[in-house]
Amino acid sequence: MRRDYRLYELSDDDFEDLCVKISVDWLGEGVTPFAPGPDGGRDGKFTGTANKFPSESLPLEGKFVLQAKHSASPIASYSDTSFQRALKKEEYPRIKKLVNNEMCEHYVLFANRKLTGGAERKIHKELMALGLKSAHVIGVERLNLELESKPSLAKLLPNSRDVQPFTFQPDDIVEVISALHSYSDAYIDEAFDSAQSFDTISIKSKKNPINGLTKDFYEQVIEAESMLHFGKIERFLKNPRNAEFRELYHDAADELKQKLIAERDQFADFDRVFTFLYDKVQSQREALKGKRRLVSILLHYMYCNCDIGVKSEDELAA
Repeated sequence: MRRDYRLYELSDDDFEDLCVKISVDWLGEGVTPFAPGPDGGRDGKFTGTANKFPSESLPLEGKFVLQAKHSASPIASYSDTSFQRALKKEEYPRIKKLVNNEMCEHYVLFANRKLTGGAERKIHKELMALGLKSAHVIGVERLNLELESKPSLAKLLPNSRDVQPFTFQPDDIVEVISALHSYSDAYIDEAFDSAQSFDTISIKSKKNPINGLTKDFYEQVIEAESMLHFGKIERFLKNPRNAEFRELYHDAADELKQKLIAERDQFADFDRVFTFLYDKVQSQREALKGKRRLVSILLHYMYCNCDIGVKSEDELAA
């Protein structure tokens, strides 16, 4: 698994600075940093022959416009409807104007968003329809790859020296996941109401706001992807034969809950709590081979079952 450089933690200015450094390497020293442009946008610019973009053997030549779009969400995607709508409403008219004024031939869009093949083809087609000679859509995967290949650049990130908010032993969770994986396989064909034991209305209206879990993360990740597996976890933990693993589960959850209450101010929102916990647990890759997706599911179950995360403002202040 490629390293996540947590670009969502950067400020907009820090992200723009990173994109400029990458652009200087790809294009050349003549890159102009991001500055206010026509219609209020902030563009970076370059005119000339690129060093090695899109490749050293076939570098582009002409007038480049660079645009950086930063998101504070760890699950942001180019496929997000709101993002695509913003491109069409705000960005595309600006690019069209620059093309018409002969100020832009090649356009490079940077965003710390996941980029699927379908979204890339769609946005590239829309950009080329504006009259560009070339259009390039850079997602978080490419940015992480660039940082991985250039450690000296990664060290310049403002969060590169961040101290871990806290430490914990993921061994108990890994054991539970391994046992749960085998148990789930045995009951893979069973149908169940995944959310029957969870007060989803109360979680949305009370628990999420108190803990700082965003609506998008809860709906797009927990509800859409994890919650349908909660019934299996509940059956597993209630099965008398799994008493040993139930104790491991509660020991791990109790440790996490106490440390999260003590160190909650180290995280901007609970989305980042999940990202931190996932990274710590899945670091034991060999033990979790073929089971890694259960890491997020079990952590989300802990939250919805109120084993981690506070339930009231009084608990948070305690």
